[in-house]
Amino acid sequence: MRDSLVRVDALGHVLSIEAGRASEADEVLRGPVIPGMPNCHSHAFQRQMAGLAGYAGPGKTDSFWTWRDAMYRLANRLSPDALQAIALWLYVEMLEAGFTSCAEFHYIHHRADGEPYDAIDETGARLIEAASEAGLALTLLPVLYCRAGFERETVREEQRRFANSPDRFLRLFEASLDRVGDDPHHVVGLAFHSLRAVSKEQIEEVLGAEGGRAAAVHIHVAEQAAEVEQCRAAYGARPVEWLLSNTAVDDRWCLVHATHMEPREYDAAAASGAVAGLCPTTEADLGDGFFEAEYWLGQGGLMAIGSDSNLRVSPTEELRLLESGLRLRAGRRNILSGEDRSCGRFLYEAAAEGGRTALGQAVGRIAEGFRADLVELDESHPMLQAVEDDDILDRYVFAGDRSMVRSVFVAGRKTVKEGFHEARDTAAAGFVAVMEELGE
Repeated sequence: MRDSLVRVDALGHVLSIEAGRASEADEVLRGPVIPGMPNCHSHAFQRQMAGLAGYAGPGKTDSFWTWRDAMYRLANRLSPDALQAIALWLYVEMLEAGFTSCAEFHYIHHRADGEPYDAIDETGARLIEAASEAGLALTLLPVLYCRAGFERETVREEQRRFANSPDRFLRLFEASLDRVGDDPHHVVGLAFHSLRAVSKEQIEEVLGAEGGRAAAVHIHVAEQAAEVEQCRAAYGARPVEWLLSNTAVDDRWCLVHATHMEPREYDAAAASGAVAGLCPTTEADLGDGFFEAEYWLGQGGLMAIGSDSNLRVSPTEELRLLESGLRLRAGRRNILSGEDRSCGRFLYEAAAEGGRTALGQAVGRIAEGFRADLVELDESHPMLQAVEDDDILDRYVFAGDRSMVRSVFVAGRKTVKEGFHEARDTAAAGFVAVMEELGE
């Protein structure tokens, strides 16, 4: 719609959208305005190691598993102050890129020796503080992590910061709910790290006790081919197959990666209402494999995008890489598109809608009842000249990046002006200080 007046209530939700004049508005946006993109999967602390895992090991056998060892070394050096500083800078970057909400898959819970902080949710509280300071809406997902593999009962030494029993995890979950309270911009869900890290009984205990209060339920699943084989050896079934047969997966669930599925798993998972949480940049960086997005969407499945390891922070790059990977495999173009929508518009709208479900927040649309999370594109950008309608999103998705973003609003509050966040300099200085400290 052109010349539209968006009315927003005190909590930042859209009351109405109607024809209007600029003189009636408190804030005038002259560029194309699109919904802010939800980020369905982030490990904030990993932004610190972005680009620093590029040395091949002996025999060049690097994989997800060797990258994970490097990640553990970082995770065990971080203080709560350092985690907060890294998260603040990352969340500023997300907003400048056009992400307006984020699901934070959070598992660094305790001290390096595994002992809890005085406040059991100390590190989660730091993430909430960072998101609040940046103005980013957060779905905090404390993660249950109980064991180091299908055949183990406990974690390894380097995983002690992550570990909880179901009972202690539920105390952490309750503390997180209390911490967020009735904050209109943040919600609490929960996550199971993976089937490697939790048993059926542990999943059942937590789901039985949370009583539907979690805004969303996430899990890493079928990310690696080796994980699939380990699951088959332990359970006699593939990971997604086992999960769907043993857990009541529904539309609260986000299946993160879900890379290695057979057609029958795609069919059943799509029918469950679960969202596929896709992180193309990280999946490419770790050599995970390809998600069959065309087939998934054809079965009515929902998809969302996430920045995961935060190697890159860009919704357009994630969408572009998803489509490009499919094109390279299929040898044809415009794979994820619809008869009534161009490829760029289809990708953006599908990810925004799936992100709404994955985050458990009223986001992803500019519509009554949804939060006013808005991204204004720069109408003066050379690549946005002489285009309109679907061509705008095609240019943004396939030829654009944060340089096309002029302003960003979360719940009607402007956080990015003329392409830059109001706290950019402070956040950058804090991040650099942590980098220097960790480099000593």
